[in-house]
Amino acid sequence: MDSDPECLRKSADVCRRIDWSCLIASSCLLGYSCLLWYSCLLGYSWASLKKFHFVVGANLPIMPAMSEQNQNENRDSIKRVAGLCSLSAFALWVAQPPLGLWPAACIALLPWMHLARTKSNWTKRTWLVVWFISALYYFLSLQGLRHAHPLMIFPALTLASYLAVYQLLFVLFLRNALRSSTSLILAAPIIWVGLECVRNYFLTGISALMLAHSVADFTIAIQIADLFGSYGISFVLVAVNVAIDAGIQICRGNSQRRINATAIALGLVLVAATFLYGSYRLGQPLEPSKANFALIQRSEPVEYVQSDERAVEIFQAYLRQTEQAIEASDLQLDAVVWPESMFSAGLPWMTLADDAIVPPEANISRAELTEFVNEGQSRFGDRVAYVRSILDQAQTDPPVELLVGCGVVRYSQQAEVYSGVLQIDKQGEVADWYGKTHLVMFGEYIPIASWIPGIRSLIPAGMGLTVGPGPQVMKVGQTTVLPVICIETAVERIVVNQLAELSNQPATTDVLVTVTNDGWFDNSSVIEHHLRCGQLVAVATRRPLLSAANNGPTAWIDSCGRIVQRLETGSEGALIASPQLDARKSLYVRIGAMPAWACAFGTLVIGLLSRQRVSPAPPIAASEQSGT
Repeated sequence: MDSDPECLRKSADVCRRIDWSCLIASSCLLGYSCLLWYSCLLGYSWASLKKFHFVVGANLPIMPAMSEQNQNENRDSIKRVAGLCSLSAFALWVAQPPLGLWPAACIALLPWMHLARTKSNWTKRTWLVVWFISALYYFLSLQGLRHAHPLMIFPALTLASYLAVYQLLFVLFLRNALRSSTSLILAAPIIWVGLECVRNYFLTGISALMLAHSVADFTIAIQIADLFGSYGISFVLVAVNVAIDAGIQICRGNSQRRINATAIALGLVLVAATFLYGSYRLGQPLEPSKANFALIQRSEPVEYVQSDERAVEIFQAYLRQTEQAIEASDLQLDAVVWPESMFSAGLPWMTLADDAIVPPEANISRAELTEFVNEGQSRFGDRVAYVRSILDQAQTDPPVELLVGCGVVRYSQQAEVYSGVLQIDKQGEVADWYGKTHLVMFGEYIPIASWIPGIRSLIPAGMGLTVGPGPQVMKVGQTTVLPVICIETAVERIVVNQLAELSNQPATTDVLVTVTNDGWFDNSSVIEHHLRCGQLVAVATRRPLLSAANNGPTAWIDSCGRIVQRLETGSEGALIASPQLDARKSLYVRIGAMPAWACAFGTLVIGLLSRQRVSPAPPIAASEQSGT
């Protein structure tokens, strides 16, 4: 038999490439796809501004020919809008990493609220300014994505452009709500949270840079995440912005003193309730730990084209780091955790389903396919035996288990390739595995490949990852672990939904373990944004979260969102974690994002009511440039 038939060798090669490609699938394909996607997005956003009145009655003006005086007034208005939008964007940037000055989040929306209160019509150019400044904010916050590959500049621009649409929509909805006499107290929090909810689901969703993440290190303020998720924290922060805005209006002698006083009172009530609940939750005792984990981190440079020699070199480096960690630990370790894909080194774990079909192009028999998979498993077993021989010398009784990021190839109706987490037990057997269920757009799959003529011919056979079959708990001693991978903690609903799905099973999840390779992002603030997502996930689920990452963030986060210990980004070492267990139940896991979807529905209602009640605004007048 040809022990390495061409089509099967391609499957192994694909797994090797994809294990090292958390974000990028093919550089040429990526650039081509993202350029088209970016162009379509710009066109769609521009068309939306012209047609959005169909939904919310926006009355976005395409202003008639203006006199020279009106043109000068319009230029002044655009400058003023640009200045105020820049203030909001700057405050949001300051509140998030790398500076992390969270109080700025309490005033970040004030300039936008002031703009929403103005009565003058805006031209398309004015709205474009709002969108552009918002896109600039998101690009500066997420610019670390560009380090993965030169062509990643296009996905970074695309993502920033897309996220900026939500801030533009916030201003748009809020302007029309206020012009139709809807109270700012009601409109602002509902619209903001409603739009955050939509962006957490639309186009696969993303939770990074939610308003709530700005206060991730203000522990008492984030405890309500187990009730309403990050959405609840964002709601309170917007209400605080409204209350401060109301105080400013009172100081300016605004006639609506009762409404402003109500806004201040509501903000104080929400803050007091948040702090009281947070104090109550932080005062509750946690249960003792039942397992000790060694989280391994190295700062291994990531290369798009990864040679087999380099892959083995990285594997050996992680093995040495693990041996040193076990020998240096004063605690008896139950499990060692390696980051995403670091165990692969060009050799995935292969399985063969009973109903496996031989690929037609392979030109081999079913028996030869079986022999090929068995040979791959044997080679993988030899590697595991080698690892066990090294680690068992460091800790012999009991042997330590392994939770490692590794590629998985499963031959079934077709060759399926997964980004996986393997559990290797004390006997050196693969006891279980988890396949990533939420894939990275443009990195692990190409969403628009089927829409573009000729694009499929550029995709190598088997290119792209397969969505995992679902959540998979693993037993480490007396502790039940739920593994997740990379972006799955950056999309909050993924972990929440997995725990909800597992809630009917007898085994309760004790600890969340996430493996990731953030070496793609150099030492940029993207890593800190990822860590903050993990903090909110821990609180939302009331489960401690352990993160093992290449280049960081390797961290031990407790079920209250506190970072118990972490390794510095770019450093090398091991973090020994003994996570305390938490028996508390999360309402958010039970009901999911229902309150947030209610806000999304409320946003639609506000928009429809605005469409019925709003009256056309007068042309720009100099007396209205300062707002009311």
